[in-house]
Amino acid sequence: MTQLGDTGHHKAQRRTAWLLPEDGVIDPVAIDLAARGVRPVALTPRERRIAAALILAVGGTPNTIAKRLHMAHSNARALADQVTADRPAA
Repeated sequence: MTQLGDTGHHKAQRRTAWLLPEDGVIDPVAIDLAARGVRPVALTPRERRIAAALILAVGGTPNTIAKRLHMAHSNARALADQVTADRPAA
């Protein structure tokens, strides 16, 4: 029997399954796999930001970021805005 509270808890676990705790290690292979959309990969926040920057660098959109990095579109848009704001002006 499923309790009402369990459903929300399981959805929250699935949402956070793609975001690992920050551990100070950057995994370039995981970043590449995620950015190219080869397969689903769990990333740390720093790795996620790098992957988003790579996606944007090749003409990707926040929609592409959301799909490849398994995140909400609103969060992908915010991440894209952060990444593009960090770019130095040319």
